[in-house]
Amino acid sequence: MIILKKNQMNFMLLGVVVIFSFLFLVILGRFLYIQATGEVHNVDLVKYGENMRETEEVVPAERGLIYDRSGMVLADNQPVYNMYAILDESYTGDSSSPLHVKDVDRTASELASVLDAKQAEIKEILSNGVEENRYQTEFGQIGKGLSEKTYEEIKSLDLPGIYFNESLDRYYPNGLYASQVIGYTGYGGENNNQITGVYGIERRYNEELTGQNGYVNYQQDSYGDPIRNADKNVQAPEDGNNLHLTIDQKIQSFLEDALTTVENEYDPERIMAGVMDPDTGEVLAMSNRPTFNPNKRENIENWYNDMISSPFEPGSTMKIFTVASAMEAGVYNGQATYESGEFKINEQGRSIHDHDVDGWGTITFDEGVLRSSNVAMAELLWNYMGPDTYMDYLEAFHFDRKTGIDINGERIGRISYGGPWEQITTAYGQGSTFTPMQIMKAATSFANGGKMVKPYVVSHITDSETGDKVKETEREVVGQPISEDTTEQMKDLLGRVVTAEEGTAGAFELNQYSSFGKTGTASIPDPETGLYMKGGGNYVFSYIGMAPKDDPELMMYVAVKQPDVEYRYQGSETTSFIYNTVMENSLNYLDVTPDQENVDQTKKQSLNDVTGQSTDEAVATLEEKGLNVEVIGSGEQIKSMWPAENTEVVASQRVLLQTNGELTMPDMTGWTLRDALAFGRLNDLELDYIGTGFVQKQNIKPGATFESNQKLVLELSDTSGEADQENQDNDEEE
Repeated sequence: MIILKKNQMNFMLLGVVVIFSFLFLVILGRFLYIQATGEVHNVDLVKYGENMRETEEVVPAERGLIYDRSGMVLADNQPVYNMYAILDESYTGDSSSPLHVKDVDRTASELASVLDAKQAEIKEILSNGVEENRYQTEFGQIGKGLSEKTYEEIKSLDLPGIYFNESLDRYYPNGLYASQVIGYTGYGGENNNQITGVYGIERRYNEELTGQNGYVNYQQDSYGDPIRNADKNVQAPEDGNNLHLTIDQKIQSFLEDALTTVENEYDPERIMAGVMDPDTGEVLAMSNRPTFNPNKRENIENWYNDMISSPFEPGSTMKIFTVASAMEAGVYNGQATYESGEFKINEQGRSIHDHDVDGWGTITFDEGVLRSSNVAMAELLWNYMGPDTYMDYLEAFHFDRKTGIDINGERIGRISYGGPWEQITTAYGQGSTFTPMQIMKAATSFANGGKMVKPYVVSHITDSETGDKVKETEREVVGQPISEDTTEQMKDLLGRVVTAEEGTAGAFELNQYSSFGKTGTASIPDPETGLYMKGGGNYVFSYIGMAPKDDPELMMYVAVKQPDVEYRYQGSETTSFIYNTVMENSLNYLDVTPDQENVDQTKKQSLNDVTGQSTDEAVATLEEKGLNVEVIGSGEQIKSMWPAENTEVVASQRVLLQTNGELTMPDMTGWTLRDALAFGRLNDLELDYIGTGFVQKQNIKPGATFESNQKLVLELSDTSGEADQENQDNDEEE
């Protein structure tokens, strides 16, 4: 019996050995098979392991920059940081110091001292993550888009478990400067994490500005750290192209400052203004009020670039196209007369009235234009041209279509031309609606012998790496609604609108430059009643003008809607301040030679070249001609001069002579901006200034030595230098 049991146990033991041996052989065979083939269930383990270890990081491409015409950056990229916290203790591993958030209270307290957030809010985020056993957690808006300064402050706290992802964000160094032209970006793309243009130039040229992201492939360990000496596969990003705008930083600054002044003083509903080179169509400045800071985009009152997106009834600025059409049609006789005050198609028709309802009696059509007579326009349209002919010219001036300017958001108005009343009111700027840019585009024909050019704001596009041009915008003539003869007649007639006693634009006469232009005072429909509003500043006051008159260098349009003025005639205070300030300063800045007609042409003389002469000889020569000579430096020989040789100058004009000696700063009190800018260019100074008019203060004291590339800051005032100017005027009279 005992022997039987022993045999049974031996048999069972043998069976166990056999079973385990079999299992061992199966497992061993499986290992050998896996080792030999590297596969499990047709899965390549080598590749599977590599995939588990391999990770890919996107290397973001930089969005192309946006520059103004002088090379100043208008849209840039800056690093921002998104903060997150590692909560899992396993991340610390064998590290001698903690790599995860170990002390929630301390972490929350320290972060709250730097971030714009309460300690309790940060603590709740961390505590919730710990309770839910999260490996890591993010901080929402609290930890997004942190600046480099904030990032450095948090890093200096040396908080365990706090980490950052770096990315690029769009940044606009000049804030509200041309913001409704440049626009701004948001986030889009496949994962909603790519900077994408959503407004303005940023949107219109998004494809050109957006680059191609790169990537880095590498292998990582279980902690997510790169494995040393492992191969890396790197694909470099291709940055986006750069845009170079036609916007000029100085002219844009003149415009922004003038608009802000009027906004603060008169609190208008809207202001819109633009400056253009009428010969090429290049937009040199454009701005609106209200505006916004694209870096913040908080409490935005106006999402539109009103210059291109807000059609309205323009008022009397439209009359310049009515008169030009009549001239071109051969039916305008400036000396022919009509009865001002009231116009009717027939006895049963409604009356058209002049702004002076009693009129000025029987006057010529030229005088009607000077006085901005509605009746004159009605007569020209109905009794001379005819509505069909005028409509042909409206289409020739492209009032029936968009301008094609390269900014997103352009809209067009509507030509209301259904019956006689609408046809007549369109002739003097009521009923039909147009954008300021449509008016500016049509008006380019007055500067180009009748040829109309297309407006644009992007001068060229360059490769961000090589700097080579990949695209360039060229001047584009898009029509010729009028002849050169008509343009010359219009320049003369609109010049008298500015200078004649009867003209409505006397407030827009420039000090140093001849000009021509036309005012507008447009009624505003009441959205509730449909009737036009009355009284005070319930109008859109506007002006379009060009200077110098014979060969315009600049064209400007400005409109101010519902300023806080008591009487209608005060509305031109707002528009004339903006126009005069911007145009006078801009023409000076561009070094356009003054041509004001009140300068006695017989007193003009050609300037001789005195470079290379001795200082004493040069000064004596120029002073004999009655010129105001300013010697810069203590040298005995003239190195350079301004104005240049052969320039026409008048007696008492300031001439700058730079010597070969040590440079000393003159007393610039009373200098014009034009002279000051010339001084800066002559001496390679970085010149900046505030205000308008004549120099009042300077940061480098008179008599002090200075060097090239030094910064000179000037403060200008409209009253400063009056005595100096009076002396110059007296010299001219003598």
